[in-house]
Amino acid sequence: MSTHLCLECDSPGDGNCPVCHGIGKILGDSAPDTSGGLGDELSCASCSGSGECQKCDGSGQIEVGGEG
Repeated sequence: MSTHLCLECDSPGDGNCPVCHGIGKILGDSAPDTSGGLGDELSCASCSGSGECQKCDGSGQIEVGGEG
């Protein structure tokens, strides 16, 4: 199998979560339907606070191809 640049990352291939930009947290005012107030930092629901792209597990690359 070969690997390709992950296009789902914040910037293609950087391994960062596209929702929180690799920080692992989002501000309460930018998170709809959350209990946090304005300016509160909440754990990013997309990456569970890891800051890593979930598509490539933070590696920046995804494997393509399969059994031949």
